[in-house]
Amino acid sequence: MNKELMKSAVVRNLEWFKRSGVMLPADGSWGVAERVAVAQNEAIEEMLKAFPAWTKHDNYYIIEQRRADCCFEAAWYFLEAGRLDAQYRQIGENILDFLYFRSGLLNRYDAKYPIGSWNWSHIKWEPTVYFDDNSWCIFIQLAIAKNYPELDEKYRCTSWALSLADELAVAANRTFGQASASGNWKDPQAIWRGHYDLPHWGSLVSLALASANAVRPRAEYVFEIRRYQEHIAAEARNLIASEQAYALLACSYCAKKLGDSLYTDLAVRLGDLLMEKIDPDTGNLPAEHRESPVGVHLVDTIYTMNWAAMALQGLFELTKSSIVQENLGKMLQLLLKIQDFSTQDSFAGCWRGMYDLNAKTWGGGDRYEGGSGSIYTGWTNTTIGLTLLWKLSGKSLIS
Repeated sequence: MNKELMKSAVVRNLEWFKRSGVMLPADGSWGVAERVAVAQNEAIEEMLKAFPAWTKHDNYYIIEQRRADCCFEAAWYFLEAGRLDAQYRQIGENILDFLYFRSGLLNRYDAKYPIGSWNWSHIKWEPTVYFDDNSWCIFIQLAIAKNYPELDEKYRCTSWALSLADELAVAANRTFGQASASGNWKDPQAIWRGHYDLPHWGSLVSLALASANAVRPRAEYVFEIRRYQEHIAAEARNLIASEQAYALLACSYCAKKLGDSLYTDLAVRLGDLLMEKIDPDTGNLPAEHRESPVGVHLVDTIYTMNWAAMALQGLFELTKSSIVQENLGKMLQLLLKIQDFSTQDSFAGCWRGMYDLNAKTWGGGDRYEGGSGSIYTGWTNTTIGLTLLWKLSGKSLIS
């Protein structure tokens, strides 16, 4: 693939973060908003009601909540982009300053909730701890600590992440235990939130525990990873493309870090199942997620294509398969093609939430969390941007 084309796409995207209003001020010192919203009618009304922190502009809203996972993803993205330009490294560190020193999102002392956990966002009046969001917080803190030891010393990333990983393993144990007894895949103590049976939540727990185990091996981490991955092995074919992508992302990482053939074999199988669904002409995966419009002609960059590209990139590093490389290339070419090339600051350089291949434009409908009218900083733009950066440097999430 053309490296200059990928580099240009990343730079345009990083500049979108600076110009669009999702960071005020633009140096990241007060974190990163969740998204730009251009949805209409019922979708925007429900969005503003569900997420009551927003700024109205002429033809769009900034949904202002500062989410810990989105801010960590953005910080990591800017730190990695520091290899292109030193200004980006400083923005990444500014976002981390916000997270650790200004936001109040980190639970340092309230024993009623997991110590080291991160609240869902700054607009919540009570702690809200999600399996998926906090798994990303663990994983990204440990990734930053590994690659930027001076930042680990400044923020104590490893210490906070490992403290939370212990709590996460306990929550995973009781949640899986309840599910085995009753079929209810939610935390019986209602402290952690999310449907643990789905890879959107459960596989990310495996990802976080595997990253913690690489730093400080614990038998309880490995135990929880293994039985969850066995659950995924039994359900793999029944999962929608989005969930298969999440499952593959975590399983490839577990295979790399734990060296167990169960995870390697499962990662290959998940990759095959995912690639069966890729359109050979466009490189698209069907939009199937319940929180977005669905259709084979819709490019979902909130729940599907973003995570699938990152997942296939990891699988390629694990297997060196030419078939995986070919499918990843098609997906990245499609994502490069649909990047927003408009000139308006609120959109130029971003990836919106959904593209309609039939209409050849952003579209396909809206929901209050998914669809073309939501332009996410964390889930969409950082994920695609990081995948492109790693393609340039020959890395992936698992390295």
